[in-house]
Amino acid sequence: MKLICFGIGLVVTLSSLIYGLYTNEWETSVKIIGISAVVPLLITGLLTGAFVSGDRNRANYNTEVKKDRDGKSKWITGLLLISAPNAVSMIIFIVIATISS
Repeated sequence: MKLICFGIGLVVTLSSLIYGLYTNEWETSVKIIGISAVVPLLITGLLTGAFVSGDRNRANYNTEVKKDRDGKSKWITGLLLISAPNAVSMIIFIVIATISS
């Protein structure tokens, strides 16, 4: 499962880079990679309860069944692995843009 999710992230990143290389539309490639990096991170934040107060998060954790918690943990790991190659690519683009300007 982990390797598949990381592979999905790599395929999105590489296909966006190939698209940018062939069409010379790097703005579109960067947008695709950026969206592919941010959306899984936002969904992960929702699943972990990062956007609620500590009391609410603790209450949700204590009322949740372990089986559901484990399933949610697998989703979180998968989404982070999908986002990782795209986030690294975005960091590289930002560094290159900063250096070249």
